[in-house]
Order: sequence, then structure tokens, then C-alpha cells
Amino acid sequence: MSRRLSCFCAALWLSGIVPTAVFAAEELPLVRRQWFETRTAHFNIYSCGAPQPVFKVAAQLEQFCEGYSLLAGANAVASPPVIVMAFPDHEAMKPFLPIYHAQPANLAAFFQHGTDENLIALSLSGANGPDMSVVFHEYTHLLLRRNDRIWPMWLKEGMAEIYSTFQTTGYNAAVALPIERHLQTLAQPPWLPLTELFAVTHDSPNYNERDRQGVFYAESWLLTHFLFAGDNPNYRARFGNFTTLLRAGQAPVPAFTNALGVALPVMEADLRRYLARGQFPAMSFALPANIVTLKPLATRKLTPVENYFRLGDELLRIDRPDAAEKYFRDAHKLAPASPLPHEGLGMLAIQREQPSEAVHQLKQAVALNSGNFLAHYLYAWEQFKLAAAADQSNSLPKDRAAEIRAELLKSLTLMPNFGPAHELFGIVELAQGQQLALAEAHLQLAVQLEPENLYYQLALANAQAGCREIATARNTLAPLLRPNVEAKLRLSAEKLLRQLQSPQSD
Repeated sequence: MSRRLSCFCAALWLSGIVPTAVFAAEELPLVRRQWFETRTAHFNIYSCGAPQPVFKVAAQLEQFCEGYSLLAGANAVASPPVIVMAFPDHEAMKPFLPIYHAQPANLAAFFQHGTDENLIALSLSGANGPDMSVVFHEYTHLLLRRNDRIWPMWLKEGMAEIYSTFQTTGYNAAVALPIERHLQTLAQPPWLPLTELFAVTHDSPNYNERDRQGVFYAESWLLTHFLFAGDNPNYRARFGNFTTLLRAGQAPVPAFTNALGVALPVMEADLRRYLARGQFPAMSFALPANIVTLKPLATRKLTPVENYFRLGDELLRIDRPDAAEKYFRDAHKLAPASPLPHEGLGMLAIQREQPSEAVHQLKQAVALNSGNFLAHYLYAWEQFKLAAAADQSNSLPKDRAAEIRAELLKSLTLMPNFGPAHELFGIVELAQGQQLALAEAHLQLAVQLEPENLYYQLALANAQAGCREIATARNTLAPLLRPNVEAKLRLSAEKLLRQLQSPQSD
């Protein structure tokens, strides 16, 4: 930690902003320890660990985020604040890890992407706090989410490893530094043939099982490093074509061979030569601003009911609903007048596909003055689904539409850059058929915030068609017609395009 950041942390401690009881006895149950929240521009960090490692994590995450935004543009990091659960040590984190084959997954940290919330979980243990390379790796998955639908697993993980080595001196940043553990793994055969590497998915043993993970991650890093920063300028120049061809609908192997102009066996031989050469140059960038500066940071104690809600929410996000429910029920016993238990139980009901129960719980949450943008959005969304199921006509009852609009406006007041709320607002106006220009404006915002969500583009094309912007609607539909698009979505786009091509549409 820099001396300046250390002094800043000490000032926070002495000012009383940081809770003085965060160092709880080890035997105290995690949920009963004193948790606190640290807020920055892009992250809400929750922890019951020591404050200074948390502040260090906050500063380094903001530096990484700012460095990436200066290189890729502000839109690349636009999202609601990322939730970071910073557990005091790995043992405390174990009950909150995803489950794989009935056991906690083999993870030092993880990232969970959701349409409504993004989560990073990590452990603060270690002499110098968490290994930030693991944290940077996980956050990179969010920054590169616009390619998540089309990139093969090796490239997703390879790029995350490239950015995990992020270093900065302020006006300069570097990524793609050599990773020693991967070099050690690759020095011991066997490798995965590239055909097998390309076939790995999220559910593959090579991705999940401890004795196979090392080779997959190491080889993914090496191949990505070779193409991104390696010693073959022709490969580096053509590497970007791979994403272009994937986006156009080609399958990963033909897209790769067409983009790089080489067969997989030749690439595999070149990759082995690259490893044997033993030189792995980093990619350095000059930044237009100094990113090693103090960032605004606010810290407060959590109330006991918030402890239960945060831990329950984390479990719900990693698909452990039964464990999450206990935390939400205990939260309600502890603080029946709080909106938080109802928010948690409402989200639990949504996951269990119990819409009436979800509406019941979320209605109580908003009646108790919830300040959570998600609660207002989810209440509006569940109300919309129930109304649409009850009445098969296109429009909603006026009173129901008004209530849904009001909740969406509350959500957007609390979180203006929340894409799902903009999308639903546009869909409601589209269904009512009275303010199509307003519908189009909200759907444009949704697409700008989440261009990777192709369903937003379909809704936008419908609004443009309703506004008689036929040529614009056709252009919006074009990416949805590619063969790698989900079949249901592609069929809907094709149906709308046929309608737009009819003589009546001109």
C-alpha cells in the first residue's frame, strides 16, 4: 500500500468513519461480526475483516477500472456498482462458495454476472491482503462481458489472465506480464490438444476439476498471450478478426483458422515454439491521466439485518437458494419492519418461479420504503408479468401500467444507468402504444448500456417499427439474424423483418 493511501486509511480510522469493532473474535459467527460497507465510484465493498486491506482493495480496483476506461472508453465500465464481498479469510469464505459436485468449488475468488447485479467474492487473507491478480481476473470478466456470448471459454479465461497482471505507475499501465505458475505447469506435459482446448465449456471437467484446471488456464493464457502480445506480428494483426468472425456467426474453430490463416496443428507447433523461446513481452500503455490518486471513498457500519441480507443475497447469487432462505428468514425475525428481508424473499421467490409470492414480498419491501433500486425494478417486472399473463391483449390496464411506471421511475432515480429498468419502461410504453417515441428513447438507452443483450435490440426494433422508422428497424435487426444467435430470438427477429418487408410497412 502506498504511504499516501496508508495515511488516508489511518485518517478514516481516527475520524470514527471506520467501525472500531470490525476485528471480531474468530469464534463469533460470521453473520454476527461487525460488517461495514466501503463505497467507491464503481464498487460497493462489504466486509467484516480489517479495514486497511479493504481500502487497499478499493483503491486498486478503482485504479484498474480507471485505467481500463481510459484505454477502452467510459462505456466499457458502465454498470451499476459491483458488489464485492470481502471475507476475512478463505475459511470464512468456504460456506459462500459455489457448489460443484456437492463440494465447494476450488476458487480463491470468483465473479458472478447477473442481469441485475454483479458480484465479486474474495478473501482478504495473506500478509499483504488478497492476491489482486485473482480479483483483476474476475473483474475483467465483467469488463469483457460484451464478448461473453461469442467467445470460447479459453479466450474468456485467457484474456482475464492477461489483464490479471495489471500494473500501473500512474501515467503508465502494463498488462500481459508473464505468469510463473502457468510457465511451470506448461513445462510438465501433457498439454491439451487445441481441438480439446476449444471444446472446453463452463461445465467441462477441464474447467472445474482441480487436477485439470491448471493445464486449461495455463494453456489458455499462453495462447492468448501469443496472439495478443507475442512475437508473430502477423498473428497479432489478425487476432481481432477472430472476434469479428465469431460475431458474424462462424463457429470457434473455423473462425479461428479463417482469422489467423493457419490450421490448428500449425498453431499448436508455433505455440510450443513460443513457449520454448521463453520471452513473454508485456503490453505497456501510456495513459492520459494519472490514475494513482486518492479516490472518493465512503464507509459506514452495517446494521445486523444488513449482515443477514448481504450474506443471503450472496448465496442466492451463486444458486444456493435454500441456504439463502435461512438468512432472509432470520433477518425477518431480527427486524420485521425492515424492507431487506422482504427484498431477499422476493428475489428468492423469483428464482423459484413463484410470481405471486414474489409480488407479495416485494410489495411489502417497497411499502417499507426500500431504497434498493432492484426492489422497485423487480416489483415492477413481476407485476408486468402477472398482468401480461392475465390479459393476453397487447396493452395493460391503465392503473397497473401507471403503478409499473411509477416503480420503474423510482428504480431509475436510484440507479439511472440500470439497463433492465430502461428496457422494461420501453416495453410498457410499447405495449400501451401511446408514447412510442418515449419507448424508443428508453430502449436506446438500454442498448447503449448493455449492447450484449440482443433481446434489448429486438425490443428497440419493435419500437422503431412502431415509429415508422422502417430502415432503422431493419438495421437494428440485422445482428439478430446470424446463425449463432439463440434460435428463439432469431425466429422473432425474422418474423418482424418479414413484417417490415411487406408492402403495408412502406
